[in-house]
Amino acid sequence: MIWKKEKKTKMKISYFLIITLPFLFLLGLLGFYFWGHLETVIFYSLLYGFSISTINIILGLIFIWLGLDKSDQVFLIVVFGGLILRLFLVLSLIIITLKFLYVRLDSFIFTTFIFYFYYLIAEIYILSQKKNIKIKTGND
Repeated sequence: MIWKKEKKTKMKISYFLIITLPFLFLLGLLGFYFWGHLETVIFYSLLYGFSISTINIILGLIFIWLGLDKSDQVFLIVVFGGLILRLFLVLSLIIITLKFLYVRLDSFIFTTFIFYFYYLIAEIYILSQKKNIKIKTGND
């Protein structure tokens, strides 16, 4: 019974890391923009950087979910293969954004990498929790 409560608490922390804080950033960004405290170019630069990082974490969580119930070898292939795919996708999206869209370079790069590293920490935390839960229950 205590273990189930611990599992629910850890899952709530995971959801808070992935959903709540980025949602507050997006809400604040929209608020500043619509109240006229943020230039249009900076708004779109921040929004594009946030979007690219969010696409990256969504794909990462999908690959983790796909590989979680598989054997260790298949799990590693799925997760690391997804990591390589996501790396090239993010690189392509950054190059396309910088080449074809009018963005402020400093705002775009800063937001992209801040959220990239933030989501990376959250993804590692979620992955470690899911693997620990799988090991504790004995489901190999």
